[in-house]
Parts: sequence; structure tokens; C-alpha cells
Amino acid sequence: MKALTILVIIVIMACSPSKREQEILVDVTAPELIEMVSEAHPEKPVLVNFWATWCAPCVEEFPYIMQLHEQYGDEFELVFVSGDFEEAKPEAREFLMEQGVDFTTYFKTGSDNEFISTFSDEWTGALPYTVIYDEQGTVVADWEGKADFERFKSELLKVINEG
Repeated sequence: MKALTILVIIVIMACSPSKREQEILVDVTAPELIEMVSEAHPEKPVLVNFWATWCAPCVEEFPYIMQLHEQYGDEFELVFVSGDFEEAKPEAREFLMEQGVDFTTYFKTGSDNEFISTFSDEWTGALPYTVIYDEQGTVVADWEGKADFERFKSELLKVINEG
């Protein structure tokens, strides 16, 4: 009986995605994302980056953001939101794991237009899109399109150093 129980546990574990994989890409609506971002403000600045695997500029700038996360991760909250299509969700999860992401990220759900307009009046929907909030929840920087490492670093350090 013990051998059968152990065998069943092994089969379940082998067939189930790891807890780490499950948490890497969590579905989120725009209102849920806004609530999460606002809850992080009293503690530290927040950088939100919207990206997709099909977006070459997103893929190119992703390592810059991860480098900043490695250097200053204790001083700001990093939130990645994938704008990939539902059928590309496994590819997005794989990309995140290849980039060394070991924290919860999010997968945009719902209508694109509704998500975009709910999240920001300034965002046209172009990817990548980055928003940096200070500790009071005020947008201190936002931009559409790819940024180089220096722009990410200077915009982030401005808000970290002010805090």
C-alpha cells in the first residue's frame, strides 16, 4: 500500500507543472493589476513593464530590466505583464524562465482595448510600455517603445533616490 501511495504521488508530481512554473504567469485583469500596484506603493517604487514574446523590442529590453532587478531589486517592485495571445501563454512562460524570472508575473486577460483604457489614459496599446510609480503611487515616468539600459536606470534611480 505504501509503495502504491508513493507511486501515485510521484506520478502527480511528474504530471503537474511545478509551483514555480504555475506562479510565473498569473492571469490578471486591469482592475486587479491597478489594485496590486497601488498596494505596493507604501513600501517602495513600482516599475510595470508590458511586453510580449512576439514584440522584438520587448524581448530586446527585457534583459535590461532584469539587470536592474538584480542590482536594485530590494529597492523597487518589478511587475511584468505579458500581452501575449492566449495560445502563446506556454511560450511566454518559457521565455520568462529562460530570462531567469523567479517571481510572480502576470498575463493580461480580457479585451485589449478595455485593459489598456482601464490601466492608463496615456497608453495607446503599443508594446513595450513601461510605467514607474513613486512610493505615493504617482506616475513619475512612462513611455511606449523600447528603452535602452541607461534610460531604465536613470528613471528608476530618480525615484529610488527620492524615496
